[in-house]
Order: sequence, then structure tokens, then C-alpha cells
Amino acid sequence: MNVDIQRELLRRFFALREARTTTLAASPYRQQASVYTDPERLEREERLLLRGRALVVALSADLPGTGDCLACEVAGVPLLLVRGEDAEVRAFLNICRHRGGRVFTGRGRPGRALKCPYHSWAYDLNGDLLGQPLARDAFEPLERTDLGLCPVSAAERFGLILVRLGSPEPVDVAEELAGLGPEVADWGFERWHFFTQREGRFEANWKLIRDTFLESYHVFSLHRDTLAPDMLSTPFVGDSFGPHHRGVVMRKEVVTLLERPESEWKLKPYGSIVYILFPNAVINLPMSGHAELWEMYPEPGDPHRTRVSVRFYIPREPADEDQRAFWEANVRFTGRVVFEEDFSQQQDIHRSLRTGLMPEVVYGRNEPALIHHHSEMERALASADALA
Repeated sequence: MNVDIQRELLRRFFALREARTTTLAASPYRQQASVYTDPERLEREERLLLRGRALVVALSADLPGTGDCLACEVAGVPLLLVRGEDAEVRAFLNICRHRGGRVFTGRGRPGRALKCPYHSWAYDLNGDLLGQPLARDAFEPLERTDLGLCPVSAAERFGLILVRLGSPEPVDVAEELAGLGPEVADWGFERWHFFTQREGRFEANWKLIRDTFLESYHVFSLHRDTLAPDMLSTPFVGDSFGPHHRGVVMRKEVVTLLERPESEWKLKPYGSIVYILFPNAVINLPMSGHAELWEMYPEPGDPHRTRVSVRFYIPREPADEDQRAFWEANVRFTGRVVFEEDFSQQQDIHRSLRTGLMPEVVYGRNEPALIHHHSEMERALASADALA
């Protein structure tokens, strides 16, 4: 992040602190509880948002070199990301054209051929079919050129990889990020290193799981024994970029910057920066120095269950076991805070909303990112409906 932006965010934080307030939305927001529980609502979200829009699915660090592959599941769709011999990133359905098996799992460099384990049909890094073992004459008159992997529209820029599942229309990353691209590019995610990944399934609507990242108001209470001893719930400093949002949550030690000239001010290690990338991804840059890419997807057709994936990235490969232990401790701490505290709370909330006895929830003016994202979701669904 540009140092001038960092200092401006710090100036705003200190002004809000002096005024004993925080970043405020124009008014509270009343949200129907049914948006979290209604199967018809979920069907529209899956069709119009998760399969209708470009989604952030990886960082450039996930495919650092030629021939690197990453298998993932995006909105219930098995996806394969490949960095080809020309260094370009391509995406395919991770589905063999013979009987539907997965042609790759996990991450790594499979060499020149991607091979389905079911019958060993093999594909090259461009998705073209290479071979069908023990199948001489079995598939005539089908043309081999018609049996390559199904491509998915994908693009890479600013250290991010985006795909569009529901349309072959090219992805314009700059347009999709609505002005946020250059700031994200400043983090140089193509130079980071993948460290580890954690996954989980939770009994809560996918938007509730995402909502936990959209406000810091809960830090002092829900995280009183984990984050609150070191972090501030308020003031929260945030900005919107089209449908996206960037928020900053400060450590208590940030006040020591007031003893130094502004020319020496920097956000790190005093602030955690969170990029909420519409509709379902989050890049978190906590004070400890690693980066996290969170993705939340509903289990297909089920408004009551969510599949969560988080990848952890570090600035450089660990030099020794002590460094590795440091990063592993950060991963465990994140698991305790987010998986055990945040997501457990959201599961309780979802059980309450499923009763149907509470007609609405209310977002306060001190939760501006939460209000912004739900407003943008309503707008996006209405616009997509109008074009349908």
C-alpha cells in the first residue's frame, strides 16, 4: 500500500479517535432475516452472483512458475488453474471429458500431462487431449480435438487471479476491482509464498460467514480473550471501491505513532488491513505479517451450509524451523479466532434465524462495510434480474 495512503488512513483514525467516534454509514440498515435462510434467494445468488460475476479465486503466488497447477472448488464447480508454458494463467473445468473424473488434485507441477486416475486420459497444459490408453478405435468417429478440457474465462492482474464461471466473456480485472487494483498490486502478491491451507464446513448461511469480516464492532466482546487485549474495536477506518471495501483495524499501540513525525508513520505493524472483494472473497493482512485469502461458498442449493477455504501466504520461505514455527503459530491463532469464535457465533445466529420468528436483523451506522456490502448485493441482484 502506498505510504501516502497509509498516512492518510492513520490521520483519519486519529481524528476519529479525538472525536470519540468511528466511520459511520448514513443510516442504520434493516435487513430481512429471510435473506439468510430462503432457498429461492440462494438460487438467485448462486446463478446471478457466484456464477454470473468474476470471482477472485487465487493469488498469483498460488501459481509461481510455469507448469504449476491448482485444483479448487468454486461455487460447487471443480476448477483447475494452470500456468502454461507461455506463463499465462488458464482455467478449466477440472472434469475429464470421458466420464467426469478429476484430472488433478491439490497443487503442484504435474509435468507436461494432466492425467485422470479413472482411465488415464491425459491432457496437456493447454487443456488439449493427449491420449486415451487402451482405447484404439473405441471412440471413433469422435474427434480428439473436440474432447479437450472445457475452458473457463480467467485473467490475472495486480497479483490476483479471477475467473467467470457462467460466461465465456473475458474478465477485465481492472474494471472488476473498480479502482482498487493499483493498491492491491502494491502488496506484490506474485512474490509471496504459499504456506498452508485450512478448510471447513459450517452450519450457517454463506453471507453470515462473510459478515464476520465486515465489522470490527464485535472485537471487544466476542474476542475479549484473543484479539481484544491487543486490538481496538473502534475507530474503524474504511473506504468503498465500487462493490468492494477496504477496512483497517488498529492495534492499541498505534497511539505511540503520535510521538513521532508523520514522515515516519506506517500502518504496519499497527494495523490489520482487510479487503472485502465482492461478492465472497476476503484478503486479510494481519499485523503479524502474513496474508490470508478467504473464500466462502454455499453448499450448492443449501442456504444453511457454507464451505470455507483460507490460504495462508508468507513474504518469504522460512529460513529455519523457528521461522516456520512462528508462521504455524499464526495459523493456529487464526483458527482459534475465526473458526472457533467467529464462525461458531455465526452458526448460533443462523439457528436463531432459521426459527422464522425474527423478521429482521439491524446493522448499525458503525458497521459501514456491512451495510455497504449488503446494499451492493441487493443492487447487483436487482440489476441482474432487470437484464434477464
